[in-house]
Parts: sequence; C-alpha cells; structure tokens
Amino acid sequence: MGDLIRRLVSGNKARYKDEQLDLELDLVYITDQVIVMGYPAAGIEGFYRNRREDAKKFLDHHHGKNCWVFNFCPLIENSYPDSVFEGRVSRYPFPDHHAPPLAILPLVAREIRLWLDGAPERVAVLHCKAGKGRSGTMACSYLLTLDAAPSAPSLDRSRTTKERAKSRAEQVMNAMPADEAAEVATSAESTPGDDPIKHEIATDGAPPSTEGKTDDAPAGKDTGNSLSHVLDLHTSRRMKRPSSPSKKLKAGVSIPSQRRWLYYWSLALAHQAPPDFWSLDPQVLGRPSPKVRLTQIKVRMRELSGLKTSLVRAVNSLVDTAGLSKLTAATRSASQVWASLARYDDDFVETLEGWERHTRDESGAMGVRRKGADVDHMEGETFADLFREGKFDSKKMVRSFARMGTLQDEDVQKDADEDGKIETLLLRPLTGDKWESIRDHIEAEEKAAPASAPKVESEDASIYDATQALKGDGGVVLDAHRELRVKLYLGQVFMGWFWFVPTFHMPHPRGGAGEQGATLVLTRKEIDFPVGIGSSILDVSVSMEWCSEAADVISPPARQGSAESAAGEGEPTGVAGALQAVAGGDVKGMAEAAQAAED
Repeated sequence: MGDLIRRLVSGNKARYKDEQLDLELDLVYITDQVIVMGYPAAGIEGFYRNRREDAKKFLDHHHGKNCWVFNFCPLIENSYPDSVFEGRVSRYPFPDHHAPPLAILPLVAREIRLWLDGAPERVAVLHCKAGKGRSGTMACSYLLTLDAAPSAPSLDRSRTTKERAKSRAEQVMNAMPADEAAEVATSAESTPGDDPIKHEIATDGAPPSTEGKTDDAPAGKDTGNSLSHVLDLHTSRRMKRPSSPSKKLKAGVSIPSQRRWLYYWSLALAHQAPPDFWSLDPQVLGRPSPKVRLTQIKVRMRELSGLKTSLVRAVNSLVDTAGLSKLTAATRSASQVWASLARYDDDFVETLEGWERHTRDESGAMGVRRKGADVDHMEGETFADLFREGKFDSKKMVRSFARMGTLQDEDVQKDADEDGKIETLLLRPLTGDKWESIRDHIEAEEKAAPASAPKVESEDASIYDATQALKGDGGVVLDAHRELRVKLYLGQVFMGWFWFVPTFHMPHPRGGAGEQGATLVLTRKEIDFPVGIGSSILDVSVSMEWCSEAADVISPPARQGSAESAAGEGEPTGVAGALQAVAGGDVKGMAEAAQAAED
C-alpha cells in the first residue's frame, strides 16, 4: 500500500526499483555519478515520500562513504540533521517552485564538480521536496560545466529486468512510423527543439556582447546545443516514459523561470554574459551596480466569462471568511489586475555573490572551483556557516518591494479577434495614494456584492497592505544584475509569475538615460503556473530602459513586509489558487498552484 501511495505522489516521475534490497524509491541516476531523488522523509511524510531509512539504506549499500548529499529545501519547508548521512550534506536552500538567487548555480556546480572529480566511484545525490524542479535545475547547472557532453548511466540500474525488456520493445515501436492521427497530435503539442525560453532570450535585445572578454579567457561552448542536450538528458532519465509512442515525454525541468536561469548560466559559462556581470575587476566592483527603470507591464488576456468572474468573487469571499485575508474582492473590473515585484534578501544575495567571486577558478572557468587552502573560508566563516543557523531560510525568503496597477481608464483597452474578446492592461508603478485609490475602488465593488466577511490583518502581498508606498510615474528603479519576480493578481487570486534578470534582456553597450530600452515579451507558456484564471493570459510585456550612470547611486526600493510576512506566514492565495484551478478544470495543477502561491 505504501509503495502505491508513493507512486501516485511521484506522478510522471521515474522511480527506482532495487530488487536486491527490495526497495522502490523516488530516485534516478541522471548519469553514473549524479543521482536525483525526492526528499528523504520521516514520520507521516514517509508514507508518501521516500522513507528516510530506505534512502539511507540504498545509498549506504551501493555507495557507502562515496556519496555526498545536496539539499535544496529551506528550513521553513523541510529539514533533517546532517548526521543522517554522516555529515556528508551541503545545503543550498531556496523556495519550492522558484528560481534561486542566480549565484547559487555556480556555487552548487563547483562543489559537485570538486567532489566528483575526487574519485570516479563518487556520486552526488541531489534532492529538494519532489526531486524534480529545484534538484533538476541544479543537476543541469553542474552538467553544463562538463568539458564533454554528459551521457546516461552506462549501468542501467534504475530498471528491473522486465522494464528493460519493455524499453527495448518501445524502442522498436518508436522506430516505426506513427499513424497520421498520432503525427498531428504530436506536432500540435510542440515542435522538436522549439524551446520557448531559448527563443525568448535569443530574440530579445542585442546579441551577447564580447566587450570586456580577454583573448586568454577560456573558450565558450555552444550554449544552445549543450543546454538542449543537458535538459533532454535530465528529462529522459527523470521522467516516466509515456505508454504510447505518440505521447510527448513531459519535461523534467518544466518551470519556465528555472529553465531561464539555466540559459543565463549557460551564457556565463560561455563568457557571453552581459558586460560587467559578475565581474572580478576591482574598478567595476568599486562602483554601484547599473540600474534600469521598469516603466510598465502590459498584460493581454482573454476577457473572463461570467462564470469565472463569479468564481473569483467566491474564492476571495471564501479566503476572507477563512480569516486568511483582509479583502474580499468582487472582481468585475479589469482594473483589479495588478502586479507585485519581489526579490530575495539583499544581504543573502550579496553574500552568495561574494562566495561566487571567492571560489571562482583563477583561469576564469566559471564551472571550476578555485584551489587553495583558503577557498573554504571567507572573512573567518565557512560557506556552511551561512545556513547553519537558518539566518536566511527559516522564514519567507522572497518579499515584495513594489506594486504596479492601472492608473486611468485609458490603461484598459478592449479588443476582439476570432477567438473572443481581449483586454489589454497597462500596469504602471503605484505611489501610496494611487494604491489606496485602487484599493478603495475594489472595496467599493465589494460593497455591491452579496458576499462579505470581517476584515483581518493581511500578508505583505495582499492588496490591503498599506506599508508598500511605491515609486512615482517615472518607473521602478531596479538593479540590472539582480533577480526580479513579477507576480500577477486578479483581486487576491494569483494568476502566475515569472522571474528574470534585467541585464540579460537589455541592449549592450549601455547608453544614456532613456536612450536605450527593451521589452521582454513572455507568452503564457513562458509564465510560471498560469492555471485557472491565469490561463486567460495571452502574453505579458515588460518595458525597461537604462538609467543614466549618474543614477546608479540610487538604491532600488527596500523590501518591506507586514509582521505576518516577517514571521514567515504564507500568502492567502494558496487556497485561492487551488480553488480556482479546480473550478477552471485544471485539477492536476491544483496542488502545484496552491503550493506555488504560498511561497
């Protein structure tokens, strides 16, 4: 019964059947030296995830002291003592369903490479909670650093004799031409090699600049081909093969922002990152980071049907009745679409970037860890000390610092095509008084609706948090080299989000203020978790322009949050996301929508 429940929780992920130990685990070998698995759980959680004792038994039997575990779960989510694996554990925590601070990718890749280069029999064991998105992103970040293209395990340990025979039969079937109906279905799903993330970055702004690249810098690899190969390898190993040859294998790293992060990393490895990004030049490090101004976000979406409008009203009413939010929004107006801008803790990111510079190899090879007795210590501390006390991951790790919304009637345009009505909304930065005006408008709509409930204190991303006084009409100033999350809402129901780093989408070399700008256009497929109401999104356009160099001294808006946010309480939209996903017909996305909205 336990294995059956675990298989259901694993879903489309492949599992490992060890006939010798009579174990079945949510675990696979990506290569001979890289293992990805689900969280090694104890107690109740062990009934539907890997039992901790089973995972340890497997690793001890097959690899002994030659395995090192990499844990990507924050303390606020899951934890266990390092002693479970005899101290051979490294932690790089970041929230589930999210992209991490970008500097985590080189730090993880270098430590994995250092460990595995020590002996051919060593293995790196990567896990998050489900052992898919975060673990897959980090496994791929390491595989991208290899000089030769990685390959599947030479020993196919993950499959039983019966499964190997079935695989050979599938290979024969796949070699046969598919019938006409199957070909049409497959081509409708996607075109081979058509990765929206690579397309998004390759066509955005100018080609990667070589400015600042020295003649003795290591030669870069073909970023597109190596990234495609690594993602395909991970998918082929981590995901369960479909029963029909006509069905497409689901992606292993499927969250668009995590794939976007891997593309950024592949550019850095090829020395094609934007100028001065992660520079070691003392002059560059001595001056402020370049700034961009986010001027507007344009959202195009299908006009909601009366059923979906009623659904959003009901969800907000239920959230409010449950005491999880301060606002019950009767969402009838398109002006209730708004966006929250968020980032990681500044000290956290600066510390990670400091360790990235400290551990980078003298040759300039981004994926290689510097040798030396002092590499494990910086300013009297080790990297492990950074997470030992839960300073950065014992509470909410991503917090908002600005909001954007429609300011006037002209910001909402309506049009139509052969598929129905389309609404185009221009979201602009909100000052405190404009934010209160929009909030009052939604509150007035609520008074006209039948559902109402007492108001309670809200989370920092709620529409009712008055602590967020945003910037003026000139735009929100951002650090061009820092990560940014844009989270879209309709009332209090989240519609999806996306992460990006502005400098990768800006034209280079940099011009004067307002002289050079860029627009990042993302389709719905390039947005994270656009389920339920979010499925109405057609595309999102983010408009940015360079600030003048004199303005680089300006700091981006400080991250602010309510007492509830500081205490690490999740946003109320987890319940809302789940309910609207179910009502929208996306039952499969219910759990992910709820968990994603809470992070």
